[in-house]
Amino acid sequence: MERDRPITDLLGAWAEGDREALGALMEVVYTELQASARRAMAGERENHTLQPTALVNEVYLRLERMKRVSWENRTPFFAFAARLMRRILVEHARAVGADKRGGKLVHVTLESANLPAPTPTIDSLALEDALTKIEAVDQRLGQIIELRFYAGLNETETASVLGVSRSSVQREWATGKRLLAELLKDRT
Repeated sequence: MERDRPITDLLGAWAEGDREALGALMEVVYTELQASARRAMAGERENHTLQPTALVNEVYLRLERMKRVSWENRTPFFAFAARLMRRILVEHARAVGADKRGGKLVHVTLESANLPAPTPTIDSLALEDALTKIEAVDQRLGQIIELRFYAGLNETETASVLGVSRSSVQREWATGKRLLAELLKDRT
């Protein structure tokens, strides 16, 4: 797509060692990363110490430390950024959960994923545990859930990242939502 050309060009320049290309890339994709961060953190309490802007900034800092990057276009880049967000949220939840009382866990909403959950939020450690269990049995299903939930990719984009058909993504996403709901029903 023509609208993706600047992103693809900047990804290529960054892969070739142009360190300034990352800064330019972040200017172009910041709004989309911010939207992904808001999706991943929806349902958080207002005074939470980690905000979507901080999450995007942490993604940038981790990208900045990377060497030899190579993404052919925007979709795999956003998939990787989603994985980074997931890791950051889990690390933050674990650090907060180390508190004796454990009452400061990060909550992630499942409403944007259309999951039938008994309450609108769950903690990110429960989500991570559920995803880890799913990935142990079916890695691609775990990737689909991660790409749809954290990256906010649609079915077509998810299929493109994974190299499968859109109908496979639709079928597996339905299965993934059911599995997540089952694994999370007692953890909300």
